[in-house]
Amino acid sequence: MYYLTIFVVSSIVVIVYSCIPTQQVDSMTTTTVATTTTTVTEPPFPCSVCPKIYDPTCMGIGIPDLLTGCPTAAEAAIEYTVGAITAIIPFIPSGSCATIITCPLTTSLRIKTPLGDLPAPVLYAWCEETGPDAGTWYTGTSILLRIELASLACQPIISG
Repeated sequence: MYYLTIFVVSSIVVIVYSCIPTQQVDSMTTTTVATTTTTVTEPPFPCSVCPKIYDPTCMGIGIPDLLTGCPTAAEAAIEYTVGAITAIIPFIPSGSCATIITCPLTTSLRIKTPLGDLPAPVLYAWCEETGPDAGTWYTGTSILLRIELASLACQPIISG
């Protein structure tokens, strides 16, 4: 009986040691990916008398939501020039501060006039730097159809 007990205990010990689970550990490789943040900035403002015309309340595409958020002036790539637009549109007074607006996809240009908010009939705006109308923004031409602007902005095509 003594040998039988030793045999049973020895068998149990062998079984216990052979059944201890082992964990296979693979060497772990960590990959770090550098991310870049793109910041869109506005170009320098060359006008001295005329203020910026793009709506400063626009916070960015999709902010606060896709139906009401309008792109910032930088996102809409608004650039102001002095005197350059008169080479393209000769009916604008020379030396005027001007901008040509190309709205991003999913947006269209809207203008705010003293009479209300309208879809834009043209894609440019100008402001005389000197003279009796200095500092006032317009769209259209100085001869035919001149519409005074309060501001302009690229608004979502489908709005809420």
